[in-house]
Amino acid sequence: MSLKQLSHLSQTPQERHRSYAWLLPAGLMLGFVLIFALIFGQRLMPATEVQVAPVITLRFSSETSDGTSDGTSDGTSEVPEAKHSEEANKVTVRGDLIFQASGWVEPDPYITYVPALVNGVVDTVHVLEGQRVKKGDLLATLVDDDARFHLQQAAQKITSLEAQIEAHCVGAEIAQAEIDAALKKIEAFKALQADAEDNLTRLEKLPFEAIPEQQVVQARLAAIRQKALVAEAQAVIPQLKAKIRQIGLERKAMESRLEELKVERDQSQLALDRTRIQSPMDGVVLRLFVAPGKKRMLNMDDADSAVIVSLFDPVKLQARIDVPLNEAAALDLGQSVELSSDLLPDVVFKGKVTRINGQADIQRNTLQAKVEIENPDQRLRPEMLVRAKFFAFRSNHSGSTSVESASSSRLALYVPELAIYDSNQVWVVSQEQSAEPRTLRLGTDKKDGYLRVLDGLKSGEWVILPPFDQLESGDRLQTEKVSL
Repeated sequence: MSLKQLSHLSQTPQERHRSYAWLLPAGLMLGFVLIFALIFGQRLMPATEVQVAPVITLRFSSETSDGTSDGTSDGTSEVPEAKHSEEANKVTVRGDLIFQASGWVEPDPYITYVPALVNGVVDTVHVLEGQRVKKGDLLATLVDDDARFHLQQAAQKITSLEAQIEAHCVGAEIAQAEIDAALKKIEAFKALQADAEDNLTRLEKLPFEAIPEQQVVQARLAAIRQKALVAEAQAVIPQLKAKIRQIGLERKAMESRLEELKVERDQSQLALDRTRIQSPMDGVVLRLFVAPGKKRMLNMDDADSAVIVSLFDPVKLQARIDVPLNEAAALDLGQSVELSSDLLPDVVFKGKVTRINGQADIQRNTLQAKVEIENPDQRLRPEMLVRAKFFAFRSNHSGSTSVESASSSRLALYVPELAIYDSNQVWVVSQEQSAEPRTLRLGTDKKDGYLRVLDGLKSGEWVILPPFDQLESGDRLQTEKVSL
């Protein structure tokens, strides 16, 4: 055996294992580099400098069947004048189909939320999602032990205070009886006083020697004593009258307190009644927010912390339609709409536009319209997808046939002819600032170097101007905006 073979045999398994340990960190590093290159590779590449021009949006009249303009030099029709002149004669007669859009079914005008009006714990839930309810039906009950106790306590306080008022007012009757007795006593004392004064007068008229002086003095003292008794009896009456007034004022205060207790009792009764949550309308349970044992709390940060159920009326439904901005100019209140759903593919629902949102969706590039559904099917439910067809108005004029109103005007897109290659291809600047090829469906209308686009571009997009022979899909761009 050679020396080299002996050296190889002398290596331990641990030493041979260590010779491959560097492969793990090297593999991790290589994987990280590959991931970094895949994610940020395009950003590390130099950007291609290009000139870009915007897609032009113009209003046109849909009276022309081929989608071309009406021949005006600027591509606009006399929409405002037509609209004002025909406003009075416009009726909701369906015209031609002008565009289609998608949306969702929702309650009209909104979902009805049924909250618990007192804090509490759910005891029983009497309905389930999708169940039909009538106005006054019991939806859920809260634990009512505390509410019953508070009501009983309030009623007991009222009973106690009513007894106190009755007992207290007896004092006024006693004082009045004492006044009556004092008046009678005064009359008696006045009669005795009159007798005493009369007796004194007669004695004083007699000759000095006729009667003893002591008898005259006694008569005088008797008259004075009777006068004092009358004054004493008269002094009691104001005291008794003051006592009666005091009792009357105290009674008013106690009656006021009694009214407060009655209000507290009514509040307790209301709190007890509110532990029974009833339906405020005829409808269908859209969503159930509770289960037995769950707390319902008012004045919390969570908007649904007190809600028991949400309801909707199945006979009052509307569609929330997202209308693309390039079609939104044709929207008008009262406009006829036809709706269809995958749930009922053979059924067409009639409707009309009732509201147009005041703010567009910048992310979707749409404007929402609310469409009232006439005679909706009972099987329709909120959030079901629908497809909407919007029709133009027709105005009735005396002595002539019906013609489309100015509400049938739409927005048309135009692209620079310079940006088009291979008859219908353009390069578009994507949201990631990269080159994106598009295939267009073009119209025949031309205006000042711009060509009408029927499909393939959106309002607000930018197209790349030549030269673009070296461009490839996904190339990072450095744009220079120009106006033609």
